[in-house]
Amino acid sequence: MGGESSTMTRTLRRIPNLVHYSLPPREDMPWREKWLTDIKPVLDTLDLERVLGEGTLVYLKLLIVMVLYSCSYRDAVKMVNVNVVVAWFVGRKMGKSTLHDFVGRVYEVRKKLLEISFKLEEKCLPNYLPASAHFLDFIAWLVDSFLLDLPLGKRSVETFREKAELEKKEGNLKKAKKLLSLGRTKRRFKGKWTKKRGVSHFGLKALIVISTSLFVRSITVKPANFSDKRFKSPLKGIKIADRGFSPSPTQLIAMEKPFTTLRAHVEFFGTFLYKFWRPYGTTVWRNEAFLHVLGVFYNIKMFLAVQRRTPPGRRIVQL
Repeated sequence: MGGESSTMTRTLRRIPNLVHYSLPPREDMPWREKWLTDIKPVLDTLDLERVLGEGTLVYLKLLIVMVLYSCSYRDAVKMVNVNVVVAWFVGRKMGKSTLHDFVGRVYEVRKKLLEISFKLEEKCLPNYLPASAHFLDFIAWLVDSFLLDLPLGKRSVETFREKAELEKKEGNLKKAKKLLSLGRTKRRFKGKWTKKRGVSHFGLKALIVISTSLFVRSITVKPANFSDKRFKSPLKGIKIADRGFSPSPTQLIAMEKPFTTLRAHVEFFGTFLYKFWRPYGTTVWRNEAFLHVLGVFYNIKMFLAVQRRTPPGRRIVQL
């Protein structure tokens, strides 16, 4: 019995039960903690575990913590131990390796996750949606692209040059020439070079499709040098884009009002994206998975903004 009891104790320490935490007053919380208390009720009502698997919503919550706090897997796991609001938001502890592996599952169902969060728009009363939702008499989508910079990598040219100089001093000219030819920039992150408004960028490009109500409906990630003219939206219907995109019967180039006014509203998501963007992995697919997590997060924030404009008696979520 004694051996069984000690084993059970160790197991409970590794996988603790759900603990109820007493939260500090909202007015004393930093803005990130306030955001977590806002989005948790909405996140818990969405049917996300249907596509992620039973009991895996807690993993998605930790990925949202990573996005919100711009931290690593290890730091996100540690924050459950040191931050009361994060611990309450996540609900239980887990290891960083498990969280790292979970990103692959998010990537596989990324479009379904974004689709579920987009359905929050249907729950909003039309009269309280953003003004942009009432500009057109037909259904349209707003399209734009955003460059995502990645680290340039470790430059090794100087190291090989120094080695070549040493070989020259010793008279090994052939070896020195070979060393100079090996000096290259090592790219750890998968990206491409491009130029925009005379400035060079290395990284990726996110092509975003949002509704006129400003909810994100589609996110496509390409190398930075991918031309906007080659982009084909996965959604049916009229798309409103800027002059960088290719005009077609289903894609209008915003040259006059009200289309130019609508185009400016896409920048709301662009501001949100650049606020929380950082390289979340060396591969394109891993960064794309996190961008879809960010899109889900953004849609919940947009839904809450509409709810705050709605009279208390008609809100879906009481704030």
